[in-house]
Amino acid sequence: MNRKFEPFPRYEDRKGWEALSGDIKRRCLEEARKLKGKEWQSLPAVFYLDFYRNGNRTRYESRCFQRRRDLFYLTLGECIEGRGEYLDDIINGIWLICEESSWVVPAHINHDRRAAASPSRRPGRIGPAPLRELPDLTRDIYIDLFAAETGSLLSWVYYFLGNAIGALSPLVKRRMELELERRILGPYLARDDFEWMGLDHDRPVNNWNPWINSNVLVCYLVFAGSFKQYTRGAAKTIRSLNRFLHFYAEDGGCDEGPSYFGVAGASVLDFIEELGQVTGVDYLYRSAKIRNMAAYISKVYIGRDYYVNYADAPPSVSVPVDLLERTGRRTGDESLLDMLAHLRKNGYGVSGNGSKLSGGAWNLYRQLANIFYPSPREEKRAFRAPELSWFGGIQVLCARDKADSLEGLFFSAKGGTNGESHNHNDIGNFLLYCDSVPVLVDAGVETYTKSTFNEDRYTLWTMRSCYHNTPTINGADQLPGTEYRAGEPDLESGGGTTRLSLDMAGAYPGEAGIKSYRRSFVFKHGESLSVEDRYRLKELKAPLTLNFLCYQRPGLAEGRVLLSGKVWMEYGPGFKTELEKITLRDEKIRSDWKKDSLYRLRLTKEDTGISGAVILRFIRTRRR
Repeated sequence: MNRKFEPFPRYEDRKGWEALSGDIKRRCLEEARKLKGKEWQSLPAVFYLDFYRNGNRTRYESRCFQRRRDLFYLTLGECIEGRGEYLDDIINGIWLICEESSWVVPAHINHDRRAAASPSRRPGRIGPAPLRELPDLTRDIYIDLFAAETGSLLSWVYYFLGNAIGALSPLVKRRMELELERRILGPYLARDDFEWMGLDHDRPVNNWNPWINSNVLVCYLVFAGSFKQYTRGAAKTIRSLNRFLHFYAEDGGCDEGPSYFGVAGASVLDFIEELGQVTGVDYLYRSAKIRNMAAYISKVYIGRDYYVNYADAPPSVSVPVDLLERTGRRTGDESLLDMLAHLRKNGYGVSGNGSKLSGGAWNLYRQLANIFYPSPREEKRAFRAPELSWFGGIQVLCARDKADSLEGLFFSAKGGTNGESHNHNDIGNFLLYCDSVPVLVDAGVETYTKSTFNEDRYTLWTMRSCYHNTPTINGADQLPGTEYRAGEPDLESGGGTTRLSLDMAGAYPGEAGIKSYRRSFVFKHGESLSVEDRYRLKELKAPLTLNFLCYQRPGLAEGRVLLSGKVWMEYGPGFKTELEKITLRDEKIRSDWKKDSLYRLRLTKEDTGISGAVILRFIRTRRR
């Protein structure tokens, strides 16, 4: 590290802050003025207990996250005005956060492997420690996503306003240094056994790794003056991040879906930018894996603000456009830049409705970089996205009728395993859109609760294979786990036709009695999609049922179904149809889809054979 960490102007650099755009300054000052003198909300113990008692995470998290958002905007407001007007409110916010028993949210307090496995401290008792319902200050400090984000927030407040705060109260400034060392800088160096680090095991790590490391790196770089071992800490973040990259597929596919890409692959890009600030090195952008990682989001883009939303991703995603534009220029990815220009022009899924600020207090380096490193004016760009994309590492296919048009059919299918991060049981699932309008969909996920990530996960309807576009075979649905996987896929493309064939038998339990079950997709670009299932069973316990999750209520007719008013599904005779209206009662999923219901269509085969084939054809309705 041959440079001092000075990515943005300090508080004392008035010219640097005055140079910000008028729109950014107006928004920040509007927020800061609303917060001046406002009483900070408490974080009572019973709010923390909610998760342990009833699985609710939102009552505590909403107040916790609001504290951090308020401190961020007060800091920006003070830096913009530079008159000391908000410093008392900022000091109050800092003090409250420093006084919190833990920066770890209730849903994560029991994730610490070593603490959870250590003997109980009760005299005369051995065995695993009981689950903690509140932070236990006698145990080692854990670092989760939001502890790291909180450390990053206080680091930025210290970076910008440390001297001004120290002039008013040296003890507050020193308290920030002590709390960062106690909660982040010291524990990160002392521990190798945080699961997300990937340093003491050989299992894949998920978004927690780059998300936390990109924030912890900031902490070490900002507190280089007061924490002597900062170079060791920064080096360790690099070593840990390399574990994430080691398991990431060369093709850049994100198994957690496009929403988690914002804190997975995109956090890697944050980390690379941060590191570049003190090394001046940009050779990482020449890595094929990094280039593919950045390009991922353009390959799973459907149209409007819709993306291919396997796993826990919602259908509509806020994309870090500025970060990806900076990366796209460094990697020379013109196709990515074309797609991002389309998003910016139309305001589709851009964080903060087109603003450089997301409105939250997370990914703060990214937000600050967005406002201080504005995108240059681009020449006019026409929409362009890949006509065909295949992510072999996660077995996901995406295809559209034309690379330069949002009209027509967009199709995606997936194989992979049922043990991916944020997994749904969905091998053989596929999505279909027409003119950027949903036709056959993946529901996504409801509001996170305790049940989302415990033994009850696969009892939730959004996780079950029978609520995806997959078959129920001999009355059995798919099971979770890496052992439940698709066979080696067979992909061919050429002459305007893309064919993908998947062996789905391995996704189902042994009691399903499957000898073979192969699903083949034939996508004729500009024409139609065909889905063909061929199967052989050991015996017939229950009729084969094909499940379809429909965006709009299907119109049923003999041998065919009208989907979303844009696409016919032809299935032929010999089926019994069943239609279920799924009322979206959860506020999050209702907001994701901007409607109150989805529909599950079930086609049940009437014959009693133990082998057979089903051929479905999806074609556009005739244009008037």
